[in-house]
Amino acid sequence: MLLEKNETETRILNEARKLFNRKGYVGMTLRQIASAVGMEAQSIYNYTPSKQALVEKMMRNGTEILRDKVETALATAGPTQTDRLYAAVGAHTAHYCSSDDLVMVREGLVHLDPEIRTGLVTMLKSYEQIFRDILRAGIDGGEFRDVDVTRVTFAILGMGESVINWYRPGGRLTPTQIGDEYADLALHLVGARYDHPEIT
Repeated sequence: MLLEKNETETRILNEARKLFNRKGYVGMTLRQIASAVGMEAQSIYNYTPSKQALVEKMMRNGTEILRDKVETALATAGPTQTDRLYAAVGAHTAHYCSSDDLVMVREGLVHLDPEIRTGLVTMLKSYEQIFRDILRAGIDGGEFRDVDVTRVTFAILGMGESVINWYRPGGRLTPTQIGDEYADLALHLVGARYDHPEIT
């Protein structure tokens, strides 16, 4: 069956994401992506002018999806900064457990042209700012102890991202439960606590 162009583009991005996360920017080739999608190698240039352009689009899409998940969690969080940090860290961590849209953006930045890298770094900093703002508001409002906001932001985000190194589907805990546990750890870093049902 002939696929519509937008459906083919989606498949290309999905296969590129899988190969990128497994092999990295250098190890991934357009020929491999084309083979995974089931097209001739030269045909992939009808959808992207280069590997770099494809990776940039993939990284932008992945970062936007992650941000949307965190913002959705924040939209239903309670009013306190403790509520908001718990929700944001939980969503961030759960994304790295189970999302089909997961892209390890930082792993490939060094290989991109400077102007593309700068644009992606700007996106990442904007995402990081969500957590910085919550931490700063929590400190100013007396909910959190006085911490180095930049260092704690990096610690929290890195902690959530690290689950990709060990998480496997079908384990004892679901992604949401793991997100809850990591959210508790994040609150511990800032001297706060969130009461929720105990994980069993």
